[in-house]
Amino acid sequence: MRRPARPDHSWQTQMVEALLDSSMVVDRQPRALLVELIGDGLGRRVFLREQPTALLDVIEIVRFCMATEGGLSALLSAVRLLAGRSSRTTETVERLVAEWESARGRKNQPAHGAHGSVAASRTDGPVGGPPAAGPHRDFFVSYTSADGDWANWIAWELEAAGFTVLVQEWDFVAGSNWQFAMDRGVTECARTVAVLTPAYLGSVYGRLEAHVAQGLDPMGVARRLVPVRVAPFAPGGLLSGVVYIDLVDLAPEDARRRLLDGVGGARGGRAKPLAPPRFPG
Repeated sequence: MRRPARPDHSWQTQMVEALLDSSMVVDRQPRALLVELIGDGLGRRVFLREQPTALLDVIEIVRFCMATEGGLSALLSAVRLLAGRSSRTTETVERLVAEWESARGRKNQPAHGAHGSVAASRTDGPVGGPPAAGPHRDFFVSYTSADGDWANWIAWELEAAGFTVLVQEWDFVAGSNWQFAMDRGVTECARTVAVLTPAYLGSVYGRLEAHVAQGLDPMGVARRLVPVRVAPFAPGGLLSGVVYIDLVDLAPEDARRRLLDGVGGARGGRAKPLAPPRFPG
């Protein structure tokens, strides 16, 4: 008689329990979003067999990530986005991934090697640190100099959540050709985050970058342009038809949550909440 699927060992058991402890895997739709975000982190679509219960589904997800190069790092990035960076689930997953990568490093690398860490396992750059050289990153932050503080805050929060970011103040170092770098940012990063203010719409280069991103996806199917409104005004022109993430008058933690929820919706194509809505009657 075939035994039911179960975690292979104690580490996997801890990982499965940590994920099941969060509401993000209770229903099939959030689990499907988790798998989609893992695929985004790996740079390819992920297809897993549907299992009859949440437990078996989560076991399948964890086994896949364990067996795939960069899989656990992609899982960690997805959990940070869905559960929040400071949640108990995220903290537990971070610890378990660090333990796994440390064990792999001790087994497979020389004592002086720097590989095998959580940061080194991502092919597109370290989690929470500066991204690796190269144009293919998750987000290009487009802004005008008057809104540099907002741009840096947004870039920092996105990288803290595990995304890779291209932003002028950090990446256009001495010797860079900034116009060429801007062009590569808009055309080769997966999405452009436009820091939306009146100053941005009054900037020639700001509007140009937004229009280039919009031109690459005029119907918004791939959501290549993700405006983030940080000033109380009504966008006009071509940007008036693009749904934006609104951070106006929010406290820092609320703004961080709305930013990450918003980019999660842009990447996943839907923003269904993880918890059921309150009964309105």
